[in-house]
Amino acid sequence: MKHLLTTLFCSILTLGNLSADDHVISYGMEGYQCNYKDDVSFDDLVSFMQEDLNPYADENWPVPYSGFYLTPFLRSGDEISFDVGWVGFTNNHKDMGIVQDSWFSDEASETFAKWESLTECSSQGYYMAIEARTPTVQFVEGQNSFWALRSCSLNEGKTLQDLLASDKEWNEYMNKLGHTGGVWRWVPIAGTSNASESDFLLNITFNSWEEYGSIQDDSFWGVTEQPESVISCDNPRVYTAFNARNRPFNEETNEE
Repeated sequence: MKHLLTTLFCSILTLGNLSADDHVISYGMEGYQCNYKDDVSFDDLVSFMQEDLNPYADENWPVPYSGFYLTPFLRSGDEISFDVGWVGFTNNHKDMGIVQDSWFSDEASETFAKWESLTECSSQGYYMAIEARTPTVQFVEGQNSFWALRSCSLNEGKTLQDLLASDKEWNEYMNKLGHTGGVWRWVPIAGTSNASESDFLLNITFNSWEEYGSIQDDSFWGVTEQPESVISCDNPRVYTAFNARNRPFNEETNEE
């Protein structure tokens, strides 16, 4: 493993190595993998958010938190063994800690018990979500988008500066293809698998299956010349992402 996590954070913490244009936008992130309990459906999870968690969070969480249910769609059955995922985002991990303190408090016990009556979650992990491309179409609470996730590693001999330069080239390429979604790198922090040999998960979002398919056609047939890649990734798994909670972030607190 090439340990992008160490390279990335060391570089971010010593930003004197970066130019003024190479600011980094990041978010605190948590991820769950869950299975439905007996007789529970996706509609039950949506009702839980609307009737239980969102009202509780609006009253008790002093920091913005946005979350998505991820339902596996294009996947291999021997690799994806959960019914639904949950990913939540805050401005930073201090804010994530504020949310967690509230979530496990006595005041949240009734809401927490309702969640546990619906799902059984085998894993929970923390990530740093690094934004590589800002979406031009924003997420809307109650609507779906489509997320392609790939396990990736920085190629041998490549640096953070190479990665940032590559982002600019790939963003120009995606602009040519009319891509309206965003791109993030999910760098593992805690609770994630130690068996993984990748450095991070690459998350590319799309606002329709037509958009996803059009970009796949262009890529497969080489219609538009692609930039050189400084990362190596496996095949994507694609999820339907339902925006269950959307509370705007203060972008100034996310930039380094």
